[in-house]
This record gives sequence, structure tokens and C-alpha cells, in this order.
Amino acid sequence: MAAELLPSSYAEEWLQFEQLTGGRFKLTGDIPSIRAQFLGLFENMKAMLPSPNEAVSKIDLQLPDSDLKVRIYYPTVKSQAMLPIGLYLHSGGWVAGGVDYEDHICRYLAQNTPTVLVCPEYRLAPEHPFPASLNDCILAFQWMAQNASTYSASPTLAYAIGGSAGGNLALATALKLSSIPGSSTPKAVLASCSGSCEPSAIPDKYREAWHPELFLDSAFLDRACMQTCIEAYGAPPTDPLFSVLLHPNLGKLPRTYLVACGKDPTHDEVLMLRDEMEAQGAQVELKVYEGYPHCFFIVPTLKASAEYLDVLVQKIRELVLES
Repeated sequence: MAAELLPSSYAEEWLQFEQLTGGRFKLTGDIPSIRAQFLGLFENMKAMLPSPNEAVSKIDLQLPDSDLKVRIYYPTVKSQAMLPIGLYLHSGGWVAGGVDYEDHICRYLAQNTPTVLVCPEYRLAPEHPFPASLNDCILAFQWMAQNASTYSASPTLAYAIGGSAGGNLALATALKLSSIPGSSTPKAVLASCSGSCEPSAIPDKYREAWHPELFLDSAFLDRACMQTCIEAYGAPPTDPLFSVLLHPNLGKLPRTYLVACGKDPTHDEVLMLRDEMEAQGAQVELKVYEGYPHCFFIVPTLKASAEYLDVLVQKIRELVLES
């Protein structure tokens, strides 16, 4: 890890946000407590948002012969050209969250890219431990590819996208699909602030790039909360569909865009993953938001959040439409 990428102080914009909202917030406690706090966090964000406009429509479906439900976002005005279609996987540490939580992000991407998004209500741990959520994501992607034309989208323009646990699942979904003969696979992956390896399983060659002591003041998410979620998820530490850094076929991933946050305990894992993907021959691009915590972009009033979403739209277009 290059020295200039080591995290430093919080961005002034973030500190001002904390001052306005009563101080530094982070998820703590057991799984029920984390779920309640996570819901409260997103409810507070909703109060900062304007009412949804009519440019994007949504529909909720249950997949055939399955208990899995999905929400589909699509531009209300039918496109003359076939649209890209993305599997959008929500955040929540594999234990919390749902399709309602990130509605404003999905609407923004659907309207401004434009794109269709399929958002599965994947099963949560610990009630449904690994690999239940991953299996749901794979099923949703396969259904999405088969039914893309129904929503004026092309299966050849399919991609996987997510933040935090959703980013980890997007990477794992792409890796798993690449190993299934005859399966559709994503043309691109976009993963933001996603853990890539259980700490006990970090390879020796990356140990010097692991700096948990630099993230003791992390907002939103700290290492203790991460570990609670990891233990609830129940994946074997060295399973390469959980600790994706360990996957021997990272070179088979499609073009990938990674986002790291400078004040985030996943920061080092994202940079390690970038390095390992490059070493295995994958095409990968990294953007680091220095001075911002894990999933800062859920805060709609930040200038950095607006930049994050604008760049994400640009990267979807570049990776899916222009390649």
C-alpha cells in the first residue's frame, strides 16, 4: 500500500455534518441492536431527501418457484435503446438492511445512467447464514439476465453493484457465476467500501498493508461491529466466496470499479483487493474518498455523496456501455 493512500484526518465537510447531527455515530451491540440502529440511521437520512419524482418507476416481484422477492427500478419513459441492467445489492453487514433502505440511491442511478436495477431481498444472517445470501444473489442475477428484455434492457449489458456487504456479495456473485458453465455473467462489477478478507486469513504478503490501529475513531462502522457481523454471517474465514481476496480466479472478474473510504476499517482490504486483482491480470480501477467514513454516501446532503453518485453513473456507462 502506497504511503500516500494511508488514511489521515476527517474531511471538514464530514466534521461539519457530525457537528450538526450531534456527534459521531457508530453501530454497536448485538445483532438486534445493530438492526435497530441501522434502520434508525436510514430513517434519519430519509428526512433529508425530497419526495421521489415520477422519472423512475418500481415494481416488487416474487421470483417463480422461489421465496426470493426482488424490487425492480426502471425509467418510467421507455427507452428507444436497450438499457443496461444491474443487480443492486444493498448494504447491512449481511445481517441488516433491505430494498427499502437505499431507495434514493437506486432511483438516482436508474434515472441518470439510465439503467434498470434489480434489487433482491436476500436472506439475512444469522437466521440464514452463509451462503444463503450469496445463493439468493446468484438466483436473482440469473433471473435478471433471462428477463432483461421485459424491461427494455439487454442481458449483454448486465452488471453487479453494491456497497459494504453488498459490494462483497457483488464480487462473490461474479466469481461464482464465472465458474458455472453456460451461465450469464456480469459485464462489470462496481463495489464500494467492501470487506475482502477475514482478518485472520489475510495472506502474509499483505500483512504490512493491514493497519487496524488507524481506524479506531471510525464513524458509522468500526472493527468491533464488523467482527460481530462477520461472526453472524458464519462464513469460513478462508472461503474465497467470502474472503474474495483469496480467490484464485480474480483474474476472471470483469472490469471492476472499487471505492475505498479513507476513514473506514475496510479501507486496507479494498486496497489489498485492488493489488491482488492487478497481480492476477484483472482490469480494476480504484477511487479513494479521503477523510470520509464507511458508506458516507448514504448522507444525501454531502457534496462528496453527490460526487460519489455522479462518478458511479459515469463508471456504469464506461464499464458497461463503452467497452
